[in-house]
Amino acid sequence: MSGLPGWLSGAVADPAVRYGIKFGLAGVAAVFVSLVLRLDTPGWALFTVFVLMTAQFVGAIAEKSVYRLAGTIVGGVVGYLLTGSLEQEPILYLTSLGLVIGGSTALFGQSRYPYAFFLCGMTTLVVSSNGMNDPATSWEFMISRIEEIFIGIVVVLLVQSLLWPRYAREEFLASLHAAFGDLRTCFLEAPGLQPDEAPSGGALRAQDFPARITALRQLIEFGSRESHFFRAKLHIYYELTACLGKIAYAIGTLREAVREDSPYRVHAGRQAQAVQVALGDALADLETGDSTPASRQRIAARLASSFQDLDDAFMDMRARNLVKSIPAGQAMNLGLHVLALDEIRAQVERAHALIAQLGADPLGEEKRPVSAAPPFPPPFWIRTGIKSGLAVMVAMLIANWLNPPGAPMFILGTWLFTALNAASPGGQGDHRAFHLIPGIVAGLAAVSMALLALSPMLSSYAVMNTILFVWLFLWGYHSFTTRGMTIPMQLSMLVVVSILGLNGQHPVPFQAIVNFFFGLVLALVASSLLQRLIWPSLPQWETRDRFVEMIGICRKLLAREEMPLWIKTRLAMIPGEVGARLPHLTPPICPEGETARLAALMQTLVNMGGNLSVSLDRMKIPEDRAKEGQSRLKAIESLLSAGLETIQGGFEQHPGRPVEPDAVQAALQSLREWIAATRLEMLAQNCAPLESARLSGFGERYVLLAGDLLEAQRQFAALRLSLYMGDFSL
Repeated sequence: MSGLPGWLSGAVADPAVRYGIKFGLAGVAAVFVSLVLRLDTPGWALFTVFVLMTAQFVGAIAEKSVYRLAGTIVGGVVGYLLTGSLEQEPILYLTSLGLVIGGSTALFGQSRYPYAFFLCGMTTLVVSSNGMNDPATSWEFMISRIEEIFIGIVVVLLVQSLLWPRYAREEFLASLHAAFGDLRTCFLEAPGLQPDEAPSGGALRAQDFPARITALRQLIEFGSRESHFFRAKLHIYYELTACLGKIAYAIGTLREAVREDSPYRVHAGRQAQAVQVALGDALADLETGDSTPASRQRIAARLASSFQDLDDAFMDMRARNLVKSIPAGQAMNLGLHVLALDEIRAQVERAHALIAQLGADPLGEEKRPVSAAPPFPPPFWIRTGIKSGLAVMVAMLIANWLNPPGAPMFILGTWLFTALNAASPGGQGDHRAFHLIPGIVAGLAAVSMALLALSPMLSSYAVMNTILFVWLFLWGYHSFTTRGMTIPMQLSMLVVVSILGLNGQHPVPFQAIVNFFFGLVLALVASSLLQRLIWPSLPQWETRDRFVEMIGICRKLLAREEMPLWIKTRLAMIPGEVGARLPHLTPPICPEGETARLAALMQTLVNMGGNLSVSLDRMKIPEDRAKEGQSRLKAIESLLSAGLETIQGGFEQHPGRPVEPDAVQAALQSLREWIAATRLEMLAQNCAPLESARLSGFGERYVLLAGDLLEAQRQFAALRLSLYMGDFSL
């Protein structure tokens, strides 16, 4: 890059530009090789480029390639068998085809081997739709499809491996270190014990970390397919991400600084600040990626020394009879900070131990973490699978009876739009399915006219390859940050595959353009009808379902239920999914200001989820007072559960009676009184002051949870769900 002009060197250094260049080169190369080998439909090799290039890591592409080839072979065989043996039995044929397509679509959304199922369904449909007029020759489409897919796979693997390759294992390690550094910033900005307060705001930033941890775990999965050495240590990397999450949750509980006039700040503020600085430096050491056994040993010694100094300061306060006279409220707030410091230290030490294991026996026993994919498709994808199966059956009937122009594209497009539109990253679901048709039809008409005018030029390899490269570059550049396929991107993909992927030795025939136009337009109309009339995915309904899911997870955490990893992962993903849909809940769908109210309620639930994720069972209660303490904790937990159940029922349109604030305050007062008495008893028994502070800190976490519950109830009461949750307008 040093020989390029400055502006060009900077542009090429942009990852999105590099991705666009790779996308363009892979597409042009796939079409070129297909033409050289005289394959019937180079467009399918180009389609493979679109599907595989969305996986931007070498390991992920290798996996997708295997799944795509396996799915293509299975789908081709299934399509051939269905068409060759059942095509003369229309009811059995359509039913079987609908079941195959519906099942493949549902399993595509289940996240385990999604591309194998997606390609199985697509290949089955392609072979069936192209061979339905002559079932005896459907095997030719099967063989041709497999050959073209194989060409696309080889080209993508070469381009992604040789040109600016991205390795998930390298990006994971870089992102892991950066995450420790960002946690350090959050921690040092959080309200604390130090005399000079830094600007607060760290708690809110720390609550964004679950989504980052989910992304890190995805990189772990991709990295495991790139390197045996990396795969052998997956359990260590996975536990390191768990350390990040626990540190973030601990920081998230720091919402209020210790009062300036508190004796803790007067007599132990300097020592507490030293602990905070030492922990910050420990996180900074983990950020650099250059942590060594010597540096970790120095940090461990410094942490032990600073915590000992803090303990000595507390002991001195007790010796001077200052601790017992501190109000219970101040003691509980202080305990919350001590507990957070304690937990961060424990996770730093755990991270040190895990890092030490990385250098030992890199080919040791492989312990792969449990997959974060659910065992069955979620309800959304089950409904989508059923709709997709019906869409294919309807499209096949129409194509067989009316024989419209572009019947294969009509059938394929109807399935694609029905299966993928509602899941597009825009978050609008099926709401504007009809609204999009006029604009899209106008755009397709313009493209068709342009193709008709330029068709003689497209017989030139230079012209066709230039247009193809530019088109793919723009598609790749845009998709780099989209992280999903929007509806315009789906159309763009079908356009370029249908037209520019044709054999460039001859001008594009007029009939091909007609087939392209009417096939896509009819597919849009048919899929829009199915999308809006059968289980429509409306943004308000999807938002409601995610609130119900979020509250359900919080209730499971509160009940200490064992949950599989995929449910725990949802805790981090739901807020982002709601955020993508809220911009579409504007008037006249929702009343003015409703979006802000929903966002505020989700943030409160995120606060509760993060607080509940910090193990409340770690509270150390003196044995002689354990029974009484547990009964008071259970009283608060039952109120929390009842309040969450009421909000959940309200979203499900069977609201209950909200928890009375007075009952919550009474339960909290009972807990405060018990903690105050237990704390004094522990001090009288010469228990370490830090131990009593930790007990107070756990109690304060229940106070935070109760406050969040009351706030969530108030926020929910301000919503006007009845005005828009029943909307079914087209």
